[in-house]
Amino acid sequence: MRKFFFTLFILPLTVSVFAQALFNNNGADVYVKDGAFVIVKTNSLYNNVNGGAGFIDNAGTVVVEGNVTNDGSITGTGDTIRLTGNWVNNNAYLGTNSWVEMNGGAQQITGSAVTTFNNLSLQGGNVVKRQTINAITSGTLVLNNAELATDVNEMLVTNPNIGAVTRNNGFVSSVGAGRLSRATNTTSAYLFPTGSPSYNNPPSIFRPIEKTPDASAPNTFGAMVVKGDATADGYDVAVTDELLCKVNPNFYHRLYHDAGSNNVSLRMYFDPASDGNWTDEAHWDSPNRWNALGAATPGSGFGLSSINVAGVSDFLPEPFALARRKFTVNAGPDVAITLGESTAFNPSYSAASVASFLWTPAATLSCDNCENPDATPTVTTQYTLIVTDDAGCVVSDSLLVKVTVPELLIPTAFSPNGDGMNDKFRVLNKDLEQLTFQVYNRWGELVFETSTPGDGWDGIYKGVEQEMGVYVWHCQYRLTGQAQVKLAKGNMTLMR
Repeated sequence: MRKFFFTLFILPLTVSVFAQALFNNNGADVYVKDGAFVIVKTNSLYNNVNGGAGFIDNAGTVVVEGNVTNDGSITGTGDTIRLTGNWVNNNAYLGTNSWVEMNGGAQQITGSAVTTFNNLSLQGGNVVKRQTINAITSGTLVLNNAELATDVNEMLVTNPNIGAVTRNNGFVSSVGAGRLSRATNTTSAYLFPTGSPSYNNPPSIFRPIEKTPDASAPNTFGAMVVKGDATADGYDVAVTDELLCKVNPNFYHRLYHDAGSNNVSLRMYFDPASDGNWTDEAHWDSPNRWNALGAATPGSGFGLSSINVAGVSDFLPEPFALARRKFTVNAGPDVAITLGESTAFNPSYSAASVASFLWTPAATLSCDNCENPDATPTVTTQYTLIVTDDAGCVVSDSLLVKVTVPELLIPTAFSPNGDGMNDKFRVLNKDLEQLTFQVYNRWGELVFETSTPGDGWDGIYKGVEQEMGVYVWHCQYRLTGQAQVKLAKGNMTLMR
């Protein structure tokens, strides 16, 4: 088979070779020397295999204002291929210290053969570059401001340098098992600039991940973000372990550990204004629930807040999410009071920000939606405090107020003012079988005495209304059903 060699040279002047229509290499060997330009104007480059294997060896710059379709072989050292259309690779591409620059609008990385780019730069502004096949970048992936939509495919960056992925406002989106994967070999933080697809459940959100390996050994990690409630994908955010009270319903990540055995520190980013405040990270794991990952520390970056958890080792299954840890509530110790007394509640809690308090039952409380109510129960009562924090987490605790009812029911004060209420000082028991009841003033004079149950002192002694003050009472009594006669004494206050 006869080969046709087409070699292009250029002097260090602005002199170019133009192909006005389709550049169809129909099996020839084409060499673009260092410093040379080939510009395929307003059309595409087709490296065909008809008549033999089309071969292009590029050491210069090839600019294609259309698609680059490779059915043969493209190689190059220190070269650049710049295109505005799709990258369609069906055979062999090998670039050494080379660049593929995609500077069009909606472009695809497609074909039937996986491309290993050396350096891939996505240009053209806030545009979407979409993969229909897996792809590899062995040097630097430059996102600039573009969205690299891997769809269900993988973009694998095999260069373990932490700067192997760069961006301005660009990000990588994926669906299904698609992901951005990165090789690592240091204990530095590796950025996975993940966002949700702009073409699926818009608008997209940028929620990156950082993974910091705990050893400088080879590993490969992957990440993608899913916008929306994980419940829809079978990971019910309402099902948690005993440490968590809530899982982020706004988005979750699928995280992968495809090679290596090192643990990582996992940092997840979120926007408190739109996502809510989160304190922890969770992993969907056995027994089919969200489990707290471990002790978390807060941080920030990219204009977002973050949560970091060290020592993450288990990446199966893949779902990870932000979460809120249960706070603690202590309603207070149990209390014993005497009938007629009040007690003030003084609870404690660990919630950083409380949205509401609710005490039940409310009937004998000074308020039921405040933190420190006064309680005046007439019978022994269990009170429950329900605390809700700013994330909607609800935790409760209870205390018991034991009301001691004295055997002899005598008020501590009375007001003989003729208003029909509490005008007489008397023993209130209804079950008295025997009674001797006496009242003395501060000088020890007996001012009142009765043996009749229900009878009481009206505050008058020898026809004179007695002055306000403290008086002493003595009582000798026997209750119904009791054989023993008992003695009691105490103080009361006369009020006008």
